[in-house]
Amino acid sequence: MRRRAVLAVWLVLNFFVLFSLSLYESGYTIRGYLPAYGEDAREYAPLLYVPKGDTPQKALYDLEKGGGIVYYYIWPTESMGRPLIDRLYDYVRKLFYGSEIDIEPVTVYPENRTITFESYGHGKVVATFNEHTCHVGNETIKGCVVNGTHVRIYVVTWNHAFSLFPAKDTAPAKVELEPMSPFEYAHYTIFRRANESIRDAALRAVLMATAITALLNVTGYYLLVRRKWWEKLKEKLRKGS
Repeated sequence: MRRRAVLAVWLVLNFFVLFSLSLYESGYTIRGYLPAYGEDAREYAPLLYVPKGDTPQKALYDLEKGGGIVYYYIWPTESMGRPLIDRLYDYVRKLFYGSEIDIEPVTVYPENRTITFESYGHGKVVATFNEHTCHVGNETIKGCVVNGTHVRIYVVTWNHAFSLFPAKDTAPAKVELEPMSPFEYAHYTIFRRANESIRDAALRAVLMATAITALLNVTGYYLLVRRKWWEKLKEKLRKGS
């Protein structure tokens, strides 16, 4: 019974190493749970405006290794309002992402006061902001920042593309902001959604995990054998005396 318990603990430890290294290689960090980073994430959280009846289910955040705070807005699906097309589109999303859930990220870089997101046609927008205004290229958008840190962003398409320009018939989304847990990161297939290919990262994670778990197992076996050898030696010495 004791051996089974030890084996179970050892297998869990091996899985933990593999899972942790895979998360690290994919870009996930657990810093969002640290108080200081959590305060920064809430201080710079965008103010999301959505059409009526299209509020995201969740708003989660994670921290990039490069210092950016990534906010993930999660909707149950994307809908054009055409049942047949929407259903077919859901199947395609399941094929690529594992589910029809729609996850749209917005990244804020507090140090250089920059915000990035996808807009019309999946084009990437990179904007800077100060106390009251945002700047996109040669355009200045007044009143797009609240309290000097919260940028207003608007959902402007059926597939949840964003814009800094105010959109009609939108209202502030009432959704709680929480740190993204490792299990949510895996469940929502965040890395797969953000990268065209996961092959290299997955290969690195597996190789690193294999090396580390092999070292752990060899060390554990060595200590176990050494303990048995030491016990036998003590027994012989005891009998010899």
